[in-house]
Amino acid sequence: MLRWARRIVVKVSVAAGLLAVGSLLVGASPAWANCENIPAGKSFWIRLLDPLASYSTKPGTQVRAELIQSPDCDGWPVFPAGLELRGEVVAARKVGLGLIHDTAFIEVLFNRLVTSDGKVLPIASQVVEIDNAREIARHGVIRGIRATNTPQGRITSGLIHLPTYNPYGDVTLMVYRALTVLPEPEIYLPPGTDMRLQLNVPLYVGDQPEVPRVSFAMDEYERGDVEMVLKGKSARTMTGKGKDADLVNLLLVGSSEQVDRAFRASGWVGGDATSTKSVLRQMAAFLTYSNYATAPVSQQYLDRRKQDWTWQKSFNAYGKREHLRIWEQTESVEGKKAWLGAYIRETGAALSVRNKKFIHHIDRNLDEGVNMLVRDLSLSGCVKAVRLLPRAELPQLMTNATSDEMKTDGMLTVVELRSCEAVGEQIAKGEPTIAVRPRWRATRFLRTQILAYKSDVIRGNILYSAFDLLRMSFHSLRHRHDVDDDDDGAPLSPVSPETLFPQFAVNGVVIEE
Repeated sequence: MLRWARRIVVKVSVAAGLLAVGSLLVGASPAWANCENIPAGKSFWIRLLDPLASYSTKPGTQVRAELIQSPDCDGWPVFPAGLELRGEVVAARKVGLGLIHDTAFIEVLFNRLVTSDGKVLPIASQVVEIDNAREIARHGVIRGIRATNTPQGRITSGLIHLPTYNPYGDVTLMVYRALTVLPEPEIYLPPGTDMRLQLNVPLYVGDQPEVPRVSFAMDEYERGDVEMVLKGKSARTMTGKGKDADLVNLLLVGSSEQVDRAFRASGWVGGDATSTKSVLRQMAAFLTYSNYATAPVSQQYLDRRKQDWTWQKSFNAYGKREHLRIWEQTESVEGKKAWLGAYIRETGAALSVRNKKFIHHIDRNLDEGVNMLVRDLSLSGCVKAVRLLPRAELPQLMTNATSDEMKTDGMLTVVELRSCEAVGEQIAKGEPTIAVRPRWRATRFLRTQILAYKSDVIRGNILYSAFDLLRMSFHSLRHRHDVDDDDDGAPLSPVSPETLFPQFAVNGVVIEE
C-alpha cells in the first residue's frame, strides 16, 4: 500500500513539473536569445538508420539518420538526441570489376532536420568523419580504400620485380599472386554507423525551445564516497615495464551484471586473450586493412593490479577503436560497487620494431572520447546519472607510454548505471539488406587479379616509387609547421541522459517511458 501511494506521489510530482516546464516554454521568449545562430564549422554526431553501399546505392537515394549528439551553442546542446535527419545521395561510384576505377566513393548530403514539434529545419552540412572506419571523408565525400594500397599489397608489388625484369616470370610469385587476398574495396556503411557532420553555413536556432540544463555536481555524500575510492589511488595506469600509460578518467557505479549488460547493450565487446592465434589475427588484420573486433587489449596496471575487465568498440579498421580497462574497487559509492576505468580512443596502428609489437596512436583529446563513451551508454538506456569531479592537481598535458600526447581538463566522469535490457547494435555483424559487393566468388577473384595487375603495372615500379617518395616528402615539408588545432568543431558540451534525452527529464530526474 505504501509503495502504491509513493508511485502516485511521484507521478503527480512529475506531471506538475511537466506542466510547470510547459508553461515556462509557452510564456518565454525565444530560448536561444543569447545564441541565435550556431556558427558554421560546428560539428555534431548522427547514426545511420539506412545503409549506404557504393556497389548498389544510386544518386538520388533517400537516406535517414538520427541525431545522437547535438551541435552546441555557447557550450550547450541545442537539440535533443533522437531527432531524425534526412538527406540524399548526391553521387556514388563503385569499383565493380576494377577495369576503370580502383576506388569507390559516396557523397551524401544531409539537408533536413525534423525537430521535436515535427517541423522540417533546412540545414547545410557535410560528412567529416566516420567513427572507427578505414574510409575517410574529404570535402563531404566518403572515399573508400585502394585495395592494393595495403602493407601486404605494397610489399608483394615490390617483390615481384626482384627475381627478374619480367614481373611475371617467376612461377612462385605467379602462384602467390593467384592466391592473393585483398580487402573489400567497396564502401559499406550499415545502419548503426556513427558519422560526424559539420555545418557549412550558420544555422538559426533562435526559435528552438531550450534544452533543459542540468547540473553535473555531486552532493556532499556522493562526493565523499568518490573521494574515498580515489584516496591513495594512482591517477595513471602503468605498463608492465613501469612506464606511465593512460589516465584514470572514468568511475562506473553499478553491479558487475549492470556493467556487463550496459556495454553489451551499447555494442561494445570484450577482448581475446593474447596468444599465438590472436597475434596472427592481428597481423592479418593489419596487412589487409580489415577489422579484428575482439583484438586483445594489452595489460596495464593500476596500483600493481592488472585490469579486471576490458571493453572495446570498433568498426572496419584494425587501427581504429575505442577501449576501456576497468578495475574493481573495494570501496563503494552510496552502497554500490565502484569500478575505476581508463578510456582511450585509438586512431592508428603501426608495427613498432623497438617495442617488438603492434602499437596504437591515440586521440589526444581524452575528454571528448569519454563523452562519446557516455553517449553510447546513455543511448542504450543503461545510465541513471552522470556527475563530474574536478581534479585540479592533474596536469592538462601529459604523454603516454608510446609518447603520444594526451590532453584533459582533469575531470573524473562518474557514471551511475542502471539495469537495462536493450539489445546493442552490432555494426560489424549481420547480413546486409542491400548488395554491397559482387555476389559470385569467381567475380570477386577476377576483380582481385585485375586490381593486382593494374597495381603492378602502374605502381609496382621504381618510377612510381620515386614519385610517391617525393610526394610524401613534399607533404611533410609543407605541413611541418602546422599546429594541431584543438577546436575541430566537435561538440565539447557534457553528455548525460538529461542532455541526450531532455524531453524525458524534469529537474535533472530521468523519466522512464
